[in-house]
Amino acid sequence: MVKRLLVTLLFVSVLSSARATHQRAGEITYKRLSELKYEVTIITYTQAYSLADRNELELLWGDGTSSILPRSNGPAGYTPAGYPSDHIGEIIGPASDSIRKNIYIGEHTYAGPATYLITLEDPNRNDGIMNIPNSVEVPFFLESQLVINPFVGTNNSPQLLLPPVDKACVGHPYLHNAGAYDPDGDSLSYSFVVCRGEGGEPIPGFKMPNEVDQANTSTFTINHATGDIVWDKPTMQGEYNFAFLVEEWRNGVRIGYVTRDMQIRVLAC
Repeated sequence: MVKRLLVTLLFVSVLSSARATHQRAGEITYKRLSELKYEVTIITYTQAYSLADRNELELLWGDGTSSILPRSNGPAGYTPAGYPSDHIGEIIGPASDSIRKNIYIGEHTYAGPATYLITLEDPNRNDGIMNIPNSVEVPFFLESQLVINPFVGTNNSPQLLLPPVDKACVGHPYLHNAGAYDPDGDSLSYSFVVCRGEGGEPIPGFKMPNEVDQANTSTFTINHATGDIVWDKPTMQGEYNFAFLVEEWRNGVRIGYVTRDMQIRVLAC
């Protein structure tokens, strides 16, 4: 009887962990449809076979309202938990990488000019992230800033063409660029920010990827003008997350930004 109870508790624990572990990386972008109407796109990259797979996500528009956005990419089928879905996302890369790309799109009309913070919070990040303590219990948070100002003119957010999941090799320099561009021709700048979790607060105990292996020093930098991210020498295998802002500037004034939360998998290549 005791043995059976222990097996049951172990199964429940494993199932709970499988349901929780999920989010790898992503960002929120937007484009203007009319004077006060915008289309917002959430792109997330998740553990492909997690039971926590999301058919829909809740987006907060920054004006006190929110919407449930359905997933819009991939074929119809069944989620890893066995639920039918019109769109199940797209598996990218080899199956062993366990990466699913998900796209959620919604439209919203704002009441008037203002600065709005568009946010997403979803439980939880995937398990075992090297620089986020107990990452499987840490929510995933994204934020983008939308400025509606008639004196600024039409504005769309920066678009990031390259995915926020990548691989690096132990002992070899790593370089990444998000391939960002601005549809309106605005200037872009780049800077690191702390990964955030519950309530949009900085994650307690978060470290930059180069700070995990304290026995071997390395540098981790971002070029503020080009967006080039360089890790001179990854030293420990594992998955690492970090976040950065892509800010847009017009006539010397910041008019919005996109936050990307990104994951690197360091391998013994």
